[in-house]
Amino acid sequence: MKTALVIGGTAATGVAIVAGLRKRGYEVTIYHRGTHEVPELMDLEHIHGDPHHKENIQADLKGRKWDVVVATYGRVRYLAEVLAGNTNHFISISGMPVVGAELGVPTTEFTPRESPENAPKGLEKLIPKIIETEDSVIAAGERGDFSSTVLRYPYVYGPYAVAPLEWHVIQRVLDKRKRWTLQSGGLGLTTRCASPNAAEFVLLALDKPNVSAGKIYNVAESRQFSYREWISLIAATLNWEFDFVDIPATIAPLGSSSVPLAGEYSWIREDDVSDGRIRHQLVSNLKARDELGYQDVVDPVDWIKQTVGFWIENPPKVDGKQGRLGPQDFDYSAEDQLHRFWDNILTRRPELASRHVREHAYAHPKKADRK
Repeated sequence: MKTALVIGGTAATGVAIVAGLRKRGYEVTIYHRGTHEVPELMDLEHIHGDPHHKENIQADLKGRKWDVVVATYGRVRYLAEVLAGNTNHFISISGMPVVGAELGVPTTEFTPRESPENAPKGLEKLIPKIIETEDSVIAAGERGDFSSTVLRYPYVYGPYAVAPLEWHVIQRVLDKRKRWTLQSGGLGLTTRCASPNAAEFVLLALDKPNVSAGKIYNVAESRQFSYREWISLIAATLNWEFDFVDIPATIAPLGSSSVPLAGEYSWIREDDVSDGRIRHQLVSNLKARDELGYQDVVDPVDWIKQTVGFWIENPPKVDGKQGRLGPQDFDYSAEDQLHRFWDNILTRRPELASRHVREHAYAHPKKADRK
């Protein structure tokens, strides 16, 4: 029987990856710290250890070999070193923050990676390490340690997600908050991927090792939503509708606790904050569609509904620890103050110009022009 090692596996995509591996006839082992367990994976072999330090990895995996390895967690460059020669195909899960900010959309695999000096605040030290890891995995493949593939995840949503951004919306619905501040009309685009769709990229890369070897693929489902659409979809699942208030980001700045989700934009840089600029992050999956035959396996709208149902039944911790949502993400007092300020501004809005409807630019003769 073919064997597979999934490192991590207990967050959003693990269940779907394991299900796909089982369907393909793999005997699956999970290697993780053991701090989180999910019912769907309890019947598998679990190696409980620390996949972050090389000496621990060597001890935990000593003498073991697997046909394929999917590293969704841990210090991947150390995992790749230890597993060199001990697997045929090594798939590393990276992340979209490694990609630099560039004019225009979409973001592709040809978009330059982020420079440390331009990294978003809070990621200055991490991004160079992610770049180093991507390079080390590809280099290991070039040396012949194994076939290597790097997949860059965007925000992946679904049950067991580490940072369930949907809870920003769900909690406000439960608290019967009616008004929601949007910056730039909520037209900002950011890429998301349902966990089964993200897992499909992994499984297709394993299905086509000769194609995916030595490649980096950006992960994204084919249907994306603006912030306003995404918020509305979640609220509608709970039979709720928000009254949206459009306030410029120069007044309701990125990262401010007075604006829901203001700190969740993928690329928040100091100049974006000061200039009040909302930056799109629309990721192209064209390379994976062309080379691997990727197609969405679940409809995003349906998966959003399932995700909301899961979090209603299993509310996440909101304690602000380890990157989780915290009280600052639900600063209703600041939100209300901002609304009162903006409402006052609007009462003094002047009427500066007449309004008109522009006619269609092409001529529409009512009679034949006979010459």
